[in-house]
Amino acid sequence: MKKLLLTSCAILGIFFFSNTQSFAQTQQGQIEIGPGLAYGGKSGDLGISVDGYYRINENFRAGAAFTYFFSENNTTNIAIDLNGNYIFYEENQLMAYGIAGLDIFIWSIDIDSDIVDASGSELGLNLGAGLEYALDFGNLFGELKFAGIGGNYDQLVIGAGIRFPI
Repeated sequence: MKKLLLTSCAILGIFFFSNTQSFAQTQQGQIEIGPGLAYGGKSGDLGISVDGYYRINENFRAGAAFTYFFSENNTTNIAIDLNGNYIFYEENQLMAYGIAGLDIFIWSIDIDSDIVDASGSELGLNLGAGLEYALDFGNLFGELKFAGIGGNYDQLVIGAGIRFPI
């Protein structure tokens, strides 16, 4: 876990000192990636995430996210999201967008391999909204979404982080 956090910080530092971007310069074909934090409302778990987006045109972008939730009681929870964004406001340094997509939730419990060892996955929908604020080195974002709609692991997820153009 420490190795993952150190690697994330190193990547964040490299992008922090090497990139400058604003929304006015964002063009079709632009790719942005970055780390973030997430909080699952139903489970109460904090998670770390990495996501990336590809700008299709002026109003749409598509992306994917991987989130690892820090769970207790020998439980592992992972969310993989495939989302599309509809950008309905973009002016100066602020962007607002809607989120829609698929959520794949993967879980496993391993108390003692002889006693309990179970795992599974759920497929659900994501619906939500987000805001991005452009800085000189990247874009800060905050999102609120309902993840896993239609599955047994649906929950409200609050996320925040930073994305860097590559």
